[in-house]
Amino acid sequence: MVQIKNVMPKENYLLEVQLENGSRVILDFSSRLHTVRFGMLADKDFFQRAVTDGDVVRWDNSIEISASEVFQLAQKERLK
Repeated sequence: MVQIKNVMPKENYLLEVQLENGSRVILDFSSRLHTVRFGMLADKDFFQRAVTDGDVVRWDNSIEISASEVFQLAQKERLK
């Protein structure tokens, strides 16, 4: 599985995920802010606190998504 190299929160609830293989994925969380799982991300300061340990993207100890889930979310966005 490809490791996450870096995450960079952007404006409008976009999250850039850079992978160790040189690829990058942009995830748009704006349509997910009304969900139970991602609702806390509506707080812009909280959204900016995204970090990675290489395996997951984490916001404090409240929300995390795995590298494989990053790909799943990106795939869903491509199908819109």
